[in-house]
Amino acid sequence: MIIKIDSKDAKNLIPKRSKLSSKIDGGKVLIVAGGAGLHGAGILSALAATRSGAGYTHLMTDLVKYPWVKFPDFILHKFSLTELKKNSKDVIAMGPGLGTAESKKKLLRFLIKSKIEKVVLDADALTMLSTMKVKQLPSTWILTPHEGELARLLGVTSTSVKKKRVEHLIMAQKKFGCVVLLKGAESLISDGKRIQKVSNGTVALAKAGTGDVLLGMIAAFYAQGLNQVEATVLGTFIHGQASADWMKKGNDHLSLRPMDLIEQIPKTIFKLRGNVVKV
Repeated sequence: MIIKIDSKDAKNLIPKRSKLSSKIDGGKVLIVAGGAGLHGAGILSALAATRSGAGYTHLMTDLVKYPWVKFPDFILHKFSLTELKKNSKDVIAMGPGLGTAESKKKLLRFLIKSKIEKVVLDADALTMLSTMKVKQLPSTWILTPHEGELARLLGVTSTSVKKKRVEHLIMAQKKFGCVVLLKGAESLISDGKRIQKVSNGTVALAKAGTGDVLLGMIAAFYAQGLNQVEATVLGTFIHGQASADWMKKGNDHLSLRPMDLIEQIPKTIFKLRGNVVKV
């Protein structure tokens, strides 16, 4: 049985704050993304994390020619295993624009070997994972592949995944032992106990960079106290709804930029919460 997530389900998962809340309640996120020439991927993930409530957002990236003055929202770090170890208790989201060089594989191997608790993998991190011999990952990890990435993780063709999405999602979850989000027009989420479906996304999301935004959103919700399944469900739902809300403003689906999606996040969360503001 596949459970379809609706707005009521998502609303109940939105993190809450009280008058006594501080940035500590928002948790800490470390985005490991944006290698040489691909700074934008890391920026998108980090900005999405700040827009989704993370108390602290760190970005480990290639700092060459980095336009840091334009993005004071997060704390910057060079790629460093030492720095990664210092932040290993945070939610670590890894992959967009990272590249697959041996130096990056060392970072991923550390996370796997050390069984770091809260990790979200996407893009290049999934590509690297597909080349490694891994028995199972901690159940608290989250993998966010599209059909092509899932195919590489399983050693099958993209066509076979497209034809039997549920079956291959189940295979991936059993293989890695953690939460798997299969992205697409109908995104499917499995933790081995049940499969949940989020189908409110739009064709506007079929553009490079929107997945980087989703990674930052899931990581931020995970840092705020939601468990691995809840964070994945909420992030995916709000991500899809934000694209729909943006289109309802009279925008054409061809024109959505990842930055538009990020700017839409606050309005979509506010609307979903019920427009109730407690001061």
